[in-house]
Amino acid sequence: MKKWIEELQDQPWSKKAKANDQPGFNWALNKTAGQVDLYLLPQAAFPSGGLYFKNKTWVEDTKGKHAIIHNNYIVGFEKKIQRFRDFGLWLVDEHSNESPLGKL
Repeated sequence: MKKWIEELQDQPWSKKAKANDQPGFNWALNKTAGQVDLYLLPQAAFPSGGLYFKNKTWVEDTKGKHAIIHNNYIVGFEKKIQRFRDFGLWLVDEHSNESPLGKL
């Protein structure tokens, strides 16, 4: 994670320039390849956007097993947020004024 942050800080990322942190992640991973263990995550818990957002039957069959939905197979920051909202997965706005201690 530290290497990824360093890569992002070295690049001209900005929302205006259609920021994409994936290249920074890829570069950091390549530079630390011998220091990191890689594992294949279970698909039911960590589905891709291509599976989750396009296969209602699979979503229903695996209901309750999803930990993180990868919002890929769509381009654009705002489009990703809108798709999460459309599927009831965007919870940031509704809870942005709360903390574990109560309302801010």
